[in-house]
Amino acid sequence: MKQTKAIILFLAFTLALSAKVSEACSRATWCGSNGDVVTGRSMDWPYDFNTHFYVIPREELNVGLKGGYSWKSKYGAVVLAGALNAGGPINGVFDGLNERGLGVNMLYLAETDFGTTPSNATRRISWAAWLQYIVSNFASVKEAVAEMEKNPVYLVPVNFGPGGAAHPSVHLSLTDSSGDSAIMEYLNGKLVVHHNREYQVMTNSPTYDKQLALNAYWSRMDGAKMLPGSHQSEDRFVRASYYLNRLGTDITDQRRQIAGVLSVMRNISVPWGAADPLHPNIAPTYWRSVLDHTRKQYYFESALSPYIVRVDVNKLDLSPGSGVRSVALEGPDGFALLGDINGVFKPAAQIEYLAP
Repeated sequence: MKQTKAIILFLAFTLALSAKVSEACSRATWCGSNGDVVTGRSMDWPYDFNTHFYVIPREELNVGLKGGYSWKSKYGAVVLAGALNAGGPINGVFDGLNERGLGVNMLYLAETDFGTTPSNATRRISWAAWLQYIVSNFASVKEAVAEMEKNPVYLVPVNFGPGGAAHPSVHLSLTDSSGDSAIMEYLNGKLVVHHNREYQVMTNSPTYDKQLALNAYWSRMDGAKMLPGSHQSEDRFVRASYYLNRLGTDITDQRRQIAGVLSVMRNISVPWGAADPLHPNIAPTYWRSVLDHTRKQYYFESALSPYIVRVDVNKLDLSPGSGVRSVALEGPDGFALLGDINGVFKPAAQIEYLAP
């Protein structure tokens, strides 16, 4: 009976995973009274996707989709990329920070609907290249929002994951060095933008307007006595908002700023091994990142490593022709990395984004 039950749970998990592979992630931005801005995010995922840091310099050609739209990077950037299909090539970007301090995070959103791409559309890119398009082209949130609302790219919703059955369901958070924030979602085929520096927290479903309403309800409670504690998106949003506010805005020491944001992200992370076959939208946290928009430094912490690594964007050669470089952050070599890793990047081919 125990064996039969285990088989049934395994099959339920496999079928659910095939239907919906999700990034049940969280993002929180801290803004200091002295102008410092730091963003943390957690990456929750049901399988290892071979995370790498990529350095993509200015003037580098980005092919958003073969036969679709390509562009040259206006700004150099460091991004976190991985393989959307387990064991496959790296073909998607999920996190990034450019040389001007604009940071972008991609999170799961079940309600996503990119709509139908017009047959005559020339600006078609893979949804897996959406973040790279933003981080390589814009210096500020305001600039990115204005361009996307005026002249949006069309995102091709290519399936991925086990059996190619997982639908791309994502939204983006944008933060710049001024502390400005925006949330971009595609709903019913149209781009919806929430633009306000107060939008410091984002998780997954429901849509962002409903997340704000739920948080407004909980903000009336005494969080020191009662906070929602599950792994569900709504609960993580409330806890992130509460603990972010508890940090205050007067921290001036960089070490304490990074540690403070990391403490919030760890609080709302899903413990390793906590995957739930009955709730396939919940997956363990594989890694956390912290983007220091002010100092342009990028931190990474794997759930499977006791070490934190850092990339100083200021000290990278991002000049045209300097070439794409990468470093593996998972596996034996990646887990052994510690501290400043600017010197360990090696030449790499440009990312070939997920395509039909």
